Amino acid sequence: MGFSFSALKKPFLTLAPMEEVADTVFRRVVTSVAKPDVMFTEFTNVEGIVSQAMQAKQARQAIQANPVLQRLVFSETERPIVAQIWGKDPKNFYEATKLIKKLRFDGVDINMGCPEKDVVKNGCCIALINNRNLAAEIIAAVKEGARSAGWRMPVSVKTRIGLDKIATEDWCGFLLEQKIDALTVHGRTAKEKSDVPAHWDEIAKAVKLRDQISPKTIIIGNGDVKNFLDAKCKLQIADVDGVMIGRGVLENMACFSPQLTTLSPKENINLLREHLERWEKTWGKTKNFAIMKKFVKAYIKGWEGAGELRARLFETNSLKEMEVILET
Repeated sequence: MGFSFSALKKPFLTLAPMEEVADTVFRRVVTSVAKPDVMFTEFTNVEGIVSQAMQAKQARQAIQANPVLQRLVFSETERPIVAQIWGKDPKNFYEATKLIKKLRFDGVDINMGCPEKDVVKNGCCIALINNRNLAAEIIAAVKEGARSAGWRMPVSVKTRIGLDKIATEDWCGFLLEQKIDALTVHGRTAKEKSDVPAHWDEIAKAVKLRDQISPKTIIIGNGDVKNFLDAKCKLQIADVDGVMIGRGVLENMACFSPQLTTLSPKENINLLREHLERWEKTWGKTKNFAIMKKFVKAYIKGWEGAGELRARLFETNSLKEMEVILET
């Protein structure tokens, strides 16, 4: 495949692995406006991948029709594309990584940062900060799966700067000792979620740690980045190799453009139409329509009459109803 984080021109921009947002349809719409340098999938549970892959194989089901495996659908236009996974069992991480490699992803990313209570309570993601042995086993299992079949797929980790308190040097230092290809650092603790400004000074500490512990590891900063220009400003605080944008793309679909671009109402409406068309072609009726409704506010906002149009779209029960409203 040949993808390498270190080969990217610095600083590079990436699309965050947002739950029920960053599916293949959304990523292709983003690509049609201004493409980031790297894209990440929604985070997918390894236990689900392993069990559903077996069931799909036995039932001869297409990946597109499987609720879990839908998260691993992508198109060539989205490359380089990295699959993000999470879970608890190193064996399942190994098997899931082999499948991800078989699907020809450009890389695999381990979610060690999700702050959701149920996930943390189960000992996954950021909870692994308190189970270093398991965290190391998981990374080793993914590395082993990534080395199979004759070529090595890059392995990265996304995390936060702590669980209930800031522990950047301790936790990020440990992860860097695992000699991963890239480390994405979200500048908040799990307890802080998104309720406080991201601590980019802490991300800067992670960069310095990298220089001491694992100079070849690429550092990606994440948190409160609005657009390309904002990413450049963040670089003045933390000299990261790349910057990840999440919610910023929902505020401005052109956020990855080097020029400060604000899309017109007509352009946003046309993008929503494109999204609806791609959604129908990709998922048909296999995916919950309520998820599609979540995207409406990303396109319909910021101009006179947008609120009324948005309300009408939220009341719809099908793609066809949305299309009819957009045509009037």
